[in-house]
Amino acid sequence: MTNNIGEITGWEEQVQLKEGPGGAGPIPFLVVRDHFYENPENVRRVAQSMKFIKHSDVTGYSTDDVYHERDIRGRLEQILGVKITRWDRGDGNGCFYEAYARGNRKEVPGIHCDEPYDDITALVYLTPDLPSVYGTSLWQHISTGLIAAPNRTDAYRLGTTLTKLRDRLERDSENRRLWTEIDRAGYRYNRLVAYPSGLLHSATRHYGSNLQNGRLYQTFRIGVDWRTCKLCR
Repeated sequence: MTNNIGEITGWEEQVQLKEGPGGAGPIPFLVVRDHFYENPENVRRVAQSMKFIKHSDVTGYSTDDVYHERDIRGRLEQILGVKITRWDRGDGNGCFYEAYARGNRKEVPGIHCDEPYDDITALVYLTPDLPSVYGTSLWQHISTGLIAAPNRTDAYRLGTTLTKLRDRLERDSENRRLWTEIDRAGYRYNRLVAYPSGLLHSATRHYGSNLQNGRLYQTFRIGVDWRTCKLCR
């Protein structure tokens, strides 16, 4: 069982997240934990029984329904070393995603941030036997230097407005020549991957063409008390 943690430099200069009293706040990290579910095949069957829908504001297809195993919140708190303060029973917390590389539903992975930016995003990979190159990548935008969601300070530094800066990142999101990959968590069946939601990230590559062979994963988006974060000390 592995539990690997990487820190990414430059975060403090690139994004300002909410801080608690005393200045406690998040630092960039990438957590990887293998063998997350005791019975991942059961979770995969649950996912495949659900309806996947295409939403206009996200890459891939996702379920409106969510799935929470017993004490999943406590397990995530233990692995991530942080107290969870917001645990939604819906709104995408525990839903499943599929994204395809072939067929009439294929898409290019878009580089993006998740909102709220000061949440933690956690993924669990649920397709057996995928090569590691189909994992999750963290990125730096070459021309702006950004590694995370832009703020007004970034816009001022770059001589633009925050709206225009966000639009620029959106326009560039599918052009990998405009980005540098700064870290990656390889794909491995039943692997948990977690990072601050404000980091610029994407699937490294999509895979397959349907629910049986596509790149399937579960997503948790959780609010946390950063003052309790063991990774931030």
